[in-house]
Amino acid sequence: MKKSILTASLIVIFSFSCKKELKNTEPNIETKTTLENTDGPVDGAEPEIDMGDIMNVVGGLLNPSTAPDSNSKSLFTPSGALNIAYLKSEEGKSLRKTFADIAGVSEEEVDLSLTLMPDDNIVSVKHAEAIEKDLNNPEVEAYIKSGKASNNFLDLIKESKEKAMVRTASFKKRAQKAKEQFYKDNPSWFALDETTEDTFIDSRKEMVYLPLGNLSFADSVIVFSPGEPSGRSPEKGLGPSQGDASLQTDCALLGLGGSVIYFFKDNAITDINGPDLYVFEMGQNIEATNLEISKDGVNWVDLGKIEGGTASLDISNFAKKGERFNYIRLTDLKSGFGPPPGADIDAVAAIGGALRMNLDSAVLFETGKHELKEEGKMAIKILAEQMKNLQKGAITVEGHTDDMGSDTTNKTLSQKRAASVAAELKKAINKPAFKWKEVGYGESKPLVENNSDENRAKNRRVEILVTPY
Repeated sequence: MKKSILTASLIVIFSFSCKKELKNTEPNIETKTTLENTDGPVDGAEPEIDMGDIMNVVGGLLNPSTAPDSNSKSLFTPSGALNIAYLKSEEGKSLRKTFADIAGVSEEEVDLSLTLMPDDNIVSVKHAEAIEKDLNNPEVEAYIKSGKASNNFLDLIKESKEKAMVRTASFKKRAQKAKEQFYKDNPSWFALDETTEDTFIDSRKEMVYLPLGNLSFADSVIVFSPGEPSGRSPEKGLGPSQGDASLQTDCALLGLGGSVIYFFKDNAITDINGPDLYVFEMGQNIEATNLEISKDGVNWVDLGKIEGGTASLDISNFAKKGERFNYIRLTDLKSGFGPPPGADIDAVAAIGGALRMNLDSAVLFETGKHELKEEGKMAIKILAEQMKNLQKGAITVEGHTDDMGSDTTNKTLSQKRAASVAAELKKAINKPAFKWKEVGYGESKPLVENNSDENRAKNRRVEILVTPY
């Protein structure tokens, strides 16, 4: 039967590169891989491929028990998809030449076609949209208009675009359902800035809608206590999720009994309807992991554990409405699994969250004063520019001090500083759809312990938090 040149080419390459291994590992499968044409090739005709014979050869290799590891230098992923990432790499250059020879295109055309073949791992809606945008590659269009493009190349490009659009459309359809469910659970909530919202996929193919998009994820490592064996790389649990675990090459490995404390700089953990935290852990079964949250990194609230197929957690039984937490501690509970044993953290996200921005008091005010410096006014204008896409919301301006001076003095100073910043920010934003609140906490809510000049400087701050109302 006749198949498209792309499908035929991929399967032929795979059988060609694995022929010797098939003879040793699959004795019951006929290993005939040579395509014969006794009459010779017909110019301009698409080759006739006996797909049944080809699939008999490679079919046994595409099941999970014999598929190559996604981190290996292989043409196919464990799911049987073409390993586009490897083909695009420098190491995959030799396979690109093989691809060109069998597909009947030039090496230049292979390189151009790969620009329209997205990696198998779509991680978010924004990623899917970027893939769709890249399908209109000006370099490819210019090559086609030049008249140099072969018919096989044109077929390859057409099929690549069609397959990519099917994949991105399917991803976005599933993502839309996750978004709709979030707003069904939280009808009064909204994305503060629709340019930042995004929906991510985890290693179990679950969709997670995040109103703050990339800002939802943990930003820095505070403390890491590696477990045994192999606890390492806590920084790889920061930032956005990488998506499908079968294609991940790295994540934070806690090891048995290991723990890590992450800090949320750009947002804060807060209670909404439904889950409030999502742990993107590698693998189909989540290794038992205990979660704790904290406002200051010293006093902790134990939330219990996640394990099995549950990656999310609701903090409603542990926090009051409006409370915000900036730290999370994850501790492996030695349930095993692996390899390697211990929790494997790809990312940690605050699902609802509060958009959080800090202004350094040293930039805003002279020591002990609450009147804004010119430098401080400029800093607020820059902040307002960053907030220009926000259409509405509740803005809370919080003043904080270190522990130098009396409690009463610090509380009064922090309140006046919050009021000064709020007044200037209101002028800069100039939108009536915001609800404003100023509060002074004095020294009562430090980010870190007041045990050094450096830490005291971190605690002297004004925080701006934005949430839906």
